[in-house]
Amino acid sequence: MALSRIECWRSNGFKLIKSFLKIALTAFVVATLAFVSLRIAPGDPVERILGPNARMEQIQDYRERLGLNLPLTSQYMKFLRDFVQLNWGDSLFKNKPVLELISDAMTPTIKLALISVLIAFILASVIGVLAAIFRATILDHIIRVFTLSILSFPIFSLAPILIILFSIKLNWLPVSELNSLKHYFLPLMCLSLPMTCVLSRVIRNQYLETLHEPWIVVLKAKGMGALAIILRIYKVCLPTVINVVSLQLSVVLAGAMITETIFDIPGLGRLLLQSLENRDYPLVQGLIIYTSVIYLSLYAVNDYINRKIDPRLGIE
Repeated sequence: MALSRIECWRSNGFKLIKSFLKIALTAFVVATLAFVSLRIAPGDPVERILGPNARMEQIQDYRERLGLNLPLTSQYMKFLRDFVQLNWGDSLFKNKPVLELISDAMTPTIKLALISVLIAFILASVIGVLAAIFRATILDHIIRVFTLSILSFPIFSLAPILIILFSIKLNWLPVSELNSLKHYFLPLMCLSLPMTCVLSRVIRNQYLETLHEPWIVVLKAKGMGALAIILRIYKVCLPTVINVVSLQLSVVLAGAMITETIFDIPGLGRLLLQSLENRDYPLVQGLIIYTSVIYLSLYAVNDYINRKIDPRLGIE
């Protein structure tokens, strides 16, 4: 018994180390790609900082101060050294540490992403199961038309429609910033509605596939109640649903950039857009690395949860 526990702990430890090494290696590759792509992209941050009237001597002096006059190999080695030491430098335009700017902008983005995912998960679970139970009925057709209609609108067109309807026409909800609970409604609707539609279709299809499996017939023959069977089927569908949720998180965070820009929310998305416009190398690199680590960590958590829900995934 003791040996089996030790082997289990050892196996879990190896898996944790393996996951950490995967995250570290992928973060290194992402950091390298971010560095290279920013250097070969058109545009000079020094010229944007000093303006079009700057003299060539001023531009050269400022490039030397920032280390941009060094060969790319030297810049890359310094970048890697600072990356490993978590010294991501200061923003070229905001004159603040990159990590401080990211931590300040992180809170509204994480709030929007997590709340929208939670809302989408709950709504999609109810809508998807109802659509499967009442398959080929009027309710199923209404849900299908609604989900397809929402999915046909990208966020940059869905957001103005919601603003016109709820803010301009009905005057119910405010548009910009996050000063009160009312300010959350429109951004959350923009982020959660498309994800709800995708998840509800996945849940409906998975539910209908599971419904015809032999063990469902056995449960019905044993006299198990309808609600208990629905919950059993939903539990079987959970690994697929969680996989889709983890994949949709990247879509939600990408959509947050557009949503934060439209609704004037000071989050990671708006900060990334501003840094890209200004060619702010340190800030763009820091944001790309930070978001990639978040994605990788979420996928690792998703894999762990799936293994706990479905023990078959733990067999190697």
